[in-house]
Parts: sequence; structure tokens; C-alpha cells
Amino acid sequence: MKTRNFALCALGFATAITLVSAGTASAQATSDKRIPVRKDTKPPEVPMAKTDTIRLPGRVDTVMVRGRTDTVTVRMRPDTVVRVQMETLPTHRLPGLYFGLAAGVASPIQHFRDNIHDGLDLNGQVGWFPTNGTFGLRGDVNWANFAHRKTDCLNCPDTKLLSGTADLVMRFPLDRKSYLNPVIYLLGGGGIDKFTDFIPYRNTEGVIVTAGEQTYTGNPPNFGVTTANRGTSSVQYHWDAGIGYDLNVGPAHMFVESRYMSIGTNNGRSHYLPSIIGFKFY
Repeated sequence: MKTRNFALCALGFATAITLVSAGTASAQATSDKRIPVRKDTKPPEVPMAKTDTIRLPGRVDTVMVRGRTDTVTVRMRPDTVVRVQMETLPTHRLPGLYFGLAAGVASPIQHFRDNIHDGLDLNGQVGWFPTNGTFGLRGDVNWANFAHRKTDCLNCPDTKLLSGTADLVMRFPLDRKSYLNPVIYLLGGGGIDKFTDFIPYRNTEGVIVTAGEQTYTGNPPNFGVTTANRGTSSVQYHWDAGIGYDLNVGPAHMFVESRYMSIGTNNGRSHYLPSIIGFKFY
């Protein structure tokens, strides 16, 4: 019995020694393995997610970019594309060489109107401007018929006047892109006149004004004018100044104009205003 117990003890002791020896051997085998280690090597950095900000008027959009942070400012632009088609209006031309025909009213003024009144006025003209020039020249032929006053000079004839005029014209275009192509112009000059049946009158100084051989000598008016004292001149001379306005009416080139005419009649000057409307051709 003792021998049996002794054998069991010996067997347990041997088993324990065997297990310890196996663990030691395993530990020794593991420790014999070399692991390379470098002191200058840093552990790898894990990149962090950072934020990029895009600034837009009215809102903020965030874009995630790995590695660094950038800020970009973008100005808002519309998504809609608008196509604008601009039309350039043509520039209307100004006349160079032109002709004109007009009619209107001839109005005597001051004492020249004592025995006559407004009558028909007819005008023909030709003018010239250099290309787009401001200054130009114009020649006119004008005929006026001053109707006699039936209450003061019942049997008197109408006074008629034929004039030739040369004027310097200065024009001012207002809007050459307008279809009307409006132009204001000023003119002034002088010319020659010939009366027929000029009815004499008494001026402000009390002097009888006549027109030479073309003066009417009948009665009334009874101013004592005779063929002997009416004068011998057959023509007179005048100066004039005026203003006009050109415009297009459809395909027509129209104008309106008024002038002041001062005629060198005998013993005093006679004045009248021709106001006309007409057409120019160029």
C-alpha cells in the first residue's frame, strides 16, 4: 500500500516537472524572435477630416476635404442666361443739295398795313450744305399778293411783290436717330424786290412812302402822289432774317418757316412777315 502511494506521488511530481519544462521552452522560443526597432521612426499620423467653406450670398455650403482647410468665396451668378438683342437705330441723313416749294401767308406790319392786309405768299427755293455741315447757302424766289382793304380803298388793286433772296443758313439737328429727324435752322441775308401797284401810305413820321414807278396813283388814298413825285426807281432792296423747322412726315420732308423782311421803299422802309409751310426734295 505504501509502495502504491509512493508510486502515485512520484508520477504526479514527474508530470508537474514536465509541464513546467514545456512552458519554459515555449517562452524561450518566443523570446528568441527579433523585432526590428528604429528610434527615428514616428508613428504614422491618421489624417483628420477638415472643413472647406464656400461663401455664397444668402447661404453657406460646407465641403469636407481631407488633409487641409481652404476657404473659397464665390460671387453669386444667375443660372438663367438672358440673351439681349440690341437694335441700333440708323442715323438719318441731312440734305446736301435740295429744292423746296412752299405756300403761306404774307402779313404786312406797321403802317404798311394801313391800306392792305394779309395775302397769299408762294415760295420756291434751292439750297446747299456741305456733307453734315452746319452752314449752308440758299436762294429763294418769293411772290406775295397783299389784298387791298375794301373798306378804305375799294377800287384799289392788290399790291404784289416779287422778291429774290440769297441767305446764309445755319442748322441745328435735334435727333438724327428719330424718324422725324427734326432740325431747327436760322437764316439771314438780303435781296432785290419789285412791286406792282404799290399802294402808298403815311408812315409814323408822317411821310408818304412810295415804290417809284410801281406806285399806285389813283384815289383813294388821296395822298397827292403823282407820276412826278412818286420816284423813278423800279426796284428796291431788302434784308431778311428768320427761323425754320424741318421734319420728316412719313417719306416727305416738310418744313415751316417765318421771316422778317425789311424793304427799302422810297421815304421809309416797308416791313412784312412771310410765314410758309412746304416740302423739300433731296
